[in-house]
Amino acid sequence: MIVDLQIHSPTLKRRVKTEFVGMDGNRSLIFRFPDENKWAGLGGAIYMNNTMIVRCILEDETGEIVAFKVKIIIVITKPSKLIFTSLPESLQSHGLRTEQRAQTRIAALLIDSQERSHIVPCLVRDISNQGCMISIGRDAKGVKPAVDQELELLIPNSEGDDISLSGHVRNKKEDDSRHYFGIKFCDDENDVAKLLSQLLINID
Repeated sequence: MIVDLQIHSPTLKRRVKTEFVGMDGNRSLIFRFPDENKWAGLGGAIYMNNTMIVRCILEDETGEIVAFKVKIIIVITKPSKLIFTSLPESLQSHGLRTEQRAQTRIAALLIDSQERSHIVPCLVRDISNQGCMISIGRDAKGVKPAVDQELELLIPNSEGDDISLSGHVRNKKEDDSRHYFGIKFCDDENDVAKLLSQLLINID
């Protein structure tokens, strides 16, 4: 999971991105030391007993950003450079989405709206009247969409007809196995709601 670290010291204040590696039992959290090729001089702020604020986005039906403060216990360099921290004493969260999203796992097909050509199969992970998140396997054959690209999403329904939703790619991210894309629908929300009702998706 990618996280945002806010670090500070008497000589440095910076926000950097890195990876949450895991937990050492119930003793500590483990983070990968940020890439020093991108952010130089971090050793002057990431050291034992200093504190840092961690932020991460939870991708669920509400979409929340979670933040907490931890104290650095130790920084190790072998076999890889890792930061061990205390467990957080409290969490703060803030919702990012104003609309509810239904969790789904629906196979669909992406079409380039301008070229009118199929580009790649995908999986709809969540959906609302305003947009959806899709995922595409890293090894999927086809062209991966780009941010701001206009697309058409074809979703099969139980009656054998494809349901078509048009939208623009607004953001993207990835993990070890899949690419994820956020799509904002261009269609009227009432029209989208009618189409979703054909799929028996409840977003209330």
